Amino acid sequence: MKPRLFTPGRFAIVCIPALGFFAIPFLPFAQQPTLWFGFPAVLVWSAAMVILSVVALQIVDMLYLRAGGREADQREAERFETRQIELIRSARIAAEVEAEEGTR
Repeated sequence: MKPRLFTPGRFAIVCIPALGFFAIPFLPFAQQPTLWFGFPAVLVWSAAMVILSVVALQIVDMLYLRAGGREADQREAERFETRQIELIRSARIAAEVEAEEGTR
């Protein structure tokens, strides 16, 4: 079975901080000047959502790699590398054919 990066569980993990960002204008502390730890509450909330986003992405990456993602990424890189080599080779052959036809 090929591991998939996008699964409903991983999507749910990433949605938590995203919803936190979108909720900022609707939260009560955003409507009035409030200080948390000496900073505006909206700034502290935004910083917390940034940190939560990093943690969520790290969790998603760890789950993907645990499900066999590293091997899938390696296979994809090898396939891409092979495809690139074939494209370069065919471009060189076409250029040689054109050069050869041009000299005749």
